Amino acid sequence: MKQITVGFSKACTAFPIFSWLILLTQKTPYSHVYLKYSDSGLQRIVYFQASHTYVNIVGENVFLAEETIVQEFNFNVSDISFLAVQQFVVDNAGKPYGVLEICGLALVQLASLINWRIKNPFQDAGKTWICDQLVAALLSACENVQLPMPINDLTPKDVFALVSQLPKNLS
Repeated sequence: MKQITVGFSKACTAFPIFSWLILLTQKTPYSHVYLKYSDSGLQRIVYFQASHTYVNIVGENVFLAEETIVQEFNFNVSDISFLAVQQFVVDNAGKPYGVLEICGLALVQLASLINWRIKNPFQDAGKTWICDQLVAALLSACENVQLPMPINDLTPKDVFALVSQLPKNLS
């Protein structure tokens, strides 16, 4: 068995406007979702995320210089599932950040203010990624994970609700 961690954080860099907007609109203490795991071959802690302009993998020092961890959830996965996680990481690293996807979620949020329920009009998950949808897609490959709604409509708050209810053993 291997361990993966799904974490929730907020930016700690100077003047993080985008993070502040997410904190405000989602009414959460976190604005970012990431995956963390130990790479035994590299002997490093690896952070996998969609941030800035693309999907990326960074080391612990780089991540912690930009983010303040709010909460983390640890899960055990089989060696086969861990290999699938690592393959997902490699297959998706370098894909662009989902700018249209995030704009669509902003429209969904605005519509909800007047009790109008709409779906994200920009459904790019898979071609591009935003942090919460990236981690949800990765988790959905595990046997015990069922997404609560279509991946394009997930928000950080939805992923937090999902992750907080998952069993500690995902496969």
